Amino acid sequence: MNTKRVIFWASFIIILGLIFWGLVVAMNKTDTGSAVGAPAPVTNSDHILGPKNASVTMIEYGDFQCPACGAYYPLVKRLTTEASTTLRLVFRHFPLPQHANAMITAQASEAAGLQGKFWEMFDLIYSNQNDWNTLPDAHLVLDGYAQKIGLDMIKFKADIDSSAVKAVVDTDSAEGVKIGIDSTPTFFVNGKIIKNPQSYDTFKVLIEAASFGSSK
Repeated sequence: MNTKRVIFWASFIIILGLIFWGLVVAMNKTDTGSAVGAPAPVTNSDHILGPKNASVTMIEYGDFQCPACGAYYPLVKRLTTEASTTLRLVFRHFPLPQHANAMITAQASEAAGLQGKFWEMFDLIYSNQNDWNTLPDAHLVLDGYAQKIGLDMIKFKADIDSSAVKAVVDTDSAEGVKIGIDSTPTFFVNGKIIKNPQSYDTFKVLIEAASFGSSK
């Protein structure tokens, strides 16, 4: 290998290292200029996907009917699959008032959660967003999802519109409003808000940087 090629690759590696280090620093720097505060600590009442001792916790405030949330869903799904030992996902509801079916789909996920199937309903709702997005009443479609994942239908139909389930969604939403969230999806990685990444690779680098930073 000639000297110019050695110099080129050495410089390239150094530049990559500096970029990665910059991301680590950014992830661990408090953004005092942000109007959004820190999310509430994760508790046993949260919906958590991934190991409790994961080095990275990503909290998503989401709206099931939000097109952007739907677009991010496969990226988040891939991240939780490929980084299954280092990442845990926490989902919190933030149904936007302009989305007519956002609240009922959130309630459906909570009703499924009462039978231990929150994430199964989560996947079906997001992956089939176009099927119920414009319906005047999404109950029938959601009933179909409940049957598909083997829920007790009598219980599901009683729970989906119950005041207890609505209260859970409202609590998440109120906490989001309290810390200044005004759009979805809003992501926090290890307590720090992140700008919504434009690709899976960018998302992955942010998670890796957070993992690296937490291990120092």
